[in-house]
Amino acid sequence: MAELLTDEIIIEYLENEHGLQEEPDGPVILELIESAYGSKLNNDSSWAEGHEDLICYYQSTADSFENDVYYYLDNAGWSEQIIDSLTNGGDVWCDPNIWDDIEYDFNYELESWYRDYYNDKMAEAEDELLDTGEYTIKEHDE
Repeated sequence: MAELLTDEIIIEYLENEHGLQEEPDGPVILELIESAYGSKLNNDSSWAEGHEDLICYYQSTADSFENDVYYYLDNAGWSEQIIDSLTNGGDVWCDPNIWDDIEYDFNYELESWYRDYYNDKMAEAEDELLDTGEYTIKEHDE
């Protein structure tokens, strides 16, 4: 007789089989993103290496400015843009002075991204477990 599939079973399965924690902190999520998407966030060196897809730094500009210059973008906006670049396989360099200002918001946005990612993985795990035939989503009448 198949066992009732609960969230607890799915959460345990994700942790044991896929190494996914239910509520990891920012650095763990960032490590997952870098590993899964082949990207890298560099926020501790004083200069970009030149191959990055996104570079975040302060620069004074006049009316003639380069492409993709953002004036007064808030920390959450920068954080979302960094995460988008990383999850699309791009490398990012962020000036350590900017990083000090946005790190808190970045970790908040990472956790928000992870909730969506984890919910998708829970749905996939539910399907995987149901396909084994060992579980059911409906209780049986006894």
